[in-house]
Amino acid sequence: MSASAITAATGQHTLAPLPFAPAPRFWKANMCGVRVPGVEPVAGGAADDSLVLSWFYGRYGVESRLKIRQAWKAKGYTHVLLSWPDSRAFGQSPLEFQATCDELIADGFYPCVMLSSKDVDPADVSGILANAVPVLPLLVGRVPMFCVGWELSLWLSPTQVQQLIDAWAPQVLRQSGTRLYVHFQEGYSSFQQPDQFFADFWNLNVGKLTGVLHQKILSQTKEQYRTDSGGLVDVLERFAGGFGVSPDSGFGHPFDLVALEITAMQQFNGLCSERLGDMLGRWAIDTPAVMGPLGPVSVMGSGNGL
Repeated sequence: MSASAITAATGQHTLAPLPFAPAPRFWKANMCGVRVPGVEPVAGGAADDSLVLSWFYGRYGVESRLKIRQAWKAKGYTHVLLSWPDSRAFGQSPLEFQATCDELIADGFYPCVMLSSKDVDPADVSGILANAVPVLPLLVGRVPMFCVGWELSLWLSPTQVQQLIDAWAPQVLRQSGTRLYVHFQEGYSSFQQPDQFFADFWNLNVGKLTGVLHQKILSQTKEQYRTDSGGLVDVLERFAGGFGVSPDSGFGHPFDLVALEITAMQQFNGLCSERLGDMLGRWAIDTPAVMGPLGPVSVMGSGNGL
């Protein structure tokens, strides 16, 4: 681990920058499915203490964090979803959160930081932006991925979401190679004005957003998850240039569809095994690609196992 990252034995950190490493577009992650025996219970965690929520990573002690990283590596995972608002609410300072990100980066992981949350942020753009001001300068240029917020369509208006995108995209994209995503409620992959369409949202965000971290409707069968309106195939067809969507995200490739959240709530509640969650993650990734002007457009990985 470099001197600029957190020191595992002491918890010390510095502000010296780590070399920036752009994240692969293809996600290999598991946000809420990996069981790591022997880690301590943490505030807000599942009844099964061994179940690790990736955005609670900073709540664990040094030895447990090492076990978690080893478990993720053993499964081939490279991407880690974190959450600044959740960590802030838990009491982490901006420097401590930066150190958490540094620790993961130094060990070869690619953190993606959620910047806002309905649970701890006000439904007010100025308040949300203010809550990110202390931490964002510490992360830009070292963290390779950001997401505007959790389930944005549940607590903000389309106008507010666009205001956040417009405010944060220029800041995080100062570092070439950084990616910015959005995350919506179950089954949503765009959040346009009521009189507009899917293409209106995404065309407005060419050169700003990399893509969407998609959330499955829990009640869907795996076949419905692929084929229903708003499902994986539907989104791929649009990102491939269908229905008036720009086939180029502004970064030389189509917008990316990541099957981020498939069974997280069920796994948290003990209703889904890690094996079944991984199978559904694989099912999502194996959705047939759709051909577009820039080539095949595929599901770009999963946050639910491989």
